[in-house]
Amino acid sequence: MNIKKLIKFLVIAAILGILAVWFFVFKLPTTEWYRNFTTKKGDNTTAADIATAFQKNEQDATTKYNGKIIEISGVVKESSIENSNTTVTLTTLDSMTTVYIVLKDSIQPLTAGENVKIKGKCSGYLVDSTFGNNIQFNEGEIIKK
Repeated sequence: MNIKKLIKFLVIAAILGILAVWFFVFKLPTTEWYRNFTTKKGDNTTAADIATAFQKNEQDATTKYNGKIIEISGVVKESSIENSNTTVTLTTLDSMTTVYIVLKDSIQPLTAGENVKIKGKCSGYLVDSTFGNNIQFNEGEIIKK
């Protein structure tokens, strides 16, 4: 009787082991929450280039950049802490258009005039006649100062 229980236990343990291996090897890596943002490589561009793309053809630029991870190089116009998040604004060729990035980690604000490369997820283009146009990014990470 004890041998039957032991065999039954081993069969169930083997099945659970196979399911666990399948989950961790095949299923888990395909889920979005598992994918680590820091390991994703984004498309490279400059703040000036992305601003020019949105100004020339907003619809095409939205299709190309929106929702995607982009690595943006540029010069810091200003940086501050807003709602416990560090924000960075990069300059572009047009004084009325900026690249606005909310960093995912709260750090000390960056120095104006500093050259940086930041990776972030593009969340769209905001046209505002009062404050200027902003290309918005979230989940930003500083790659290089």
